[in-house]
Formats: sequence, C-alpha cells, structure tokens
Amino acid sequence: MLTPFLGGRELSNRELTGQINATALTSLVFLEKIDLSNNQLYGSIPVTMGNLPSLKELGLSRNFLKGSIPSSLGNLSSLVYLRLSRNFLNGSIPSFLGNLPFLKYLSLWCNMLSGQIPKELGNLSNLRVMNLAFNELTGQLPPELGRLGSLYALELSSNNLSGDLQGNCSHFTSDQLGWFGVGGNRLTGQIPRFIANWTQLYYLSLSGNDFEGELPLELLFNMSNLEYLYVSDVRSSAGFPFPKYANMTGITFLMIRNCSISGEIPPYIGDWSSLTYL
Repeated sequence: MLTPFLGGRELSNRELTGQINATALTSLVFLEKIDLSNNQLYGSIPVTMGNLPSLKELGLSRNFLKGSIPSSLGNLSSLVYLRLSRNFLNGSIPSFLGNLPFLKYLSLWCNMLSGQIPKELGNLSNLRVMNLAFNELTGQLPPELGRLGSLYALELSSNNLSGDLQGNCSHFTSDQLGWFGVGGNRLTGQIPRFIANWTQLYYLSLSGNDFEGELPLELLFNMSNLEYLYVSDVRSSAGFPFPKYANMTGITFLMIRNCSISGEIPPYIGDWSSLTYL
C-alpha cells in the first residue's frame, strides 16, 4: 500500500507498485498535490480521494489503474489539474466533474471510458484544456461545451462520436481556442465554415470521419495561424479545387487526403518554407 506523499517529495517516476492506500488519504486534509504518475500502480482510484478539500492537483497518469472514475472527485472544490490519462479506467465520465469551479486542465485520454460526454462539463468556466482522446465515447458533442469561454485546447480524437459539427459546435465562443481535434470519429454532415472564425487555431484535425458536401478550403487555407491541418475522407461528387489564394505561411503539417481535390497543385505551396509534411 502506498500513501501519496512522503517527506515532501513527489512520487512520480519511481517505479512504485501496489495500490493507493485509501485509509491514509482520509487524514490528509491539507494536502494540495498528489503526483503518482508514471508508476506501476494498480487497483482502483479510492473513493476517499474525494475527501481532500485542499487538493489542487491530482496526477495518476501512466499507471495500471482500472475501474470507474469515482463521482466523489466532484467534491474536490479546489482542484485545478486532473490527470488520469493512460490507464485502464472504464465506465462513464462522471457528470459531477462539472462541479469543479477552478478546474483548468482535464486529461482523461487513452483509457476505456464509454458513454456520452456529460453536458455538465460545459460548466467549467475556467477550463483551458480538455483531452478525452483515445477512449470509447459515443453520442454527439454536447452544445454546452460552447460555453467554455476560456478553452484553449479541445482534443476528442479516436472515439466513436457521431452527429454533425454544424449544429453542435456553432456556439463555441472562445477567442482563445488554439487546438481542435476530432479526428477518428464518426462525425457526419459538412465541415462547417464557422471554423474559420476560430482565428487563433494552430492545430486542426478533422480527418477520419464521414464528412460530405462542402470542403471550405478557401477559408481553411486563409487561417494564418494554422501550423497543423488534417482533413481526410470528405465525400463529394463534384470535387474541390485548390483556392486561388492562401495565407498559411506557417503551416508545418498539411494533410488533405481522399477529399476529391481536383485541378492543379498551386504554386504558392512552394512558398511555405515551414512545411515538413505534405
């Protein structure tokens, strides 16, 4: 059994094994940080972890933890960072996580979480990063996520999400959004033109879905801050030409695979000196 803190030292990357001592946690009411990442811990996350009123950071990533995420974590009213990625956690994402008023960083990627993304996560007004990629999440993107006015990065790739972006992301108002990843899902409909309004985007991944209809390249190719653009598998009987003009000189990775592109490759691509992948 392991207690989460010893002698004032962090316990990440220590090759620790065993389970987290649930009993010891109950007395650590002044504890502000638990970092047990990058170890070999197994078992489940103790319910008693939700009884730490001073906790600001909880890091349990890269272990062998399984079971569900305890709803009691929704009681951690001081929590700012929650990192549970790269474990074997299953079940649904607790809606109670939407009760954390100071949460800025939510990382649950690379688990086996299922069910829908709780709409209550749209209440996290201070959230900067949400990474739920590489899980088994289903359903549509909750429109309530559009209320996340402080959001900088939304990563939802490699799940089983469905529905269209046109109706579920049109309310995104964050003028700070720099990362938007929904590749490798089952999203349908058209790629919405309003993505071009997210002018601070430097990473955009839409590949590996079931989009069809319009591909607004004339807008995407004029998002001047883009460094990474991934689009693929857009079905259209008419095809799409390259736009005549582009303003994407900082682009590093560009993929527009299997999108019925027609016409000539434009000469301006030769001016993109930062391009390393085409």
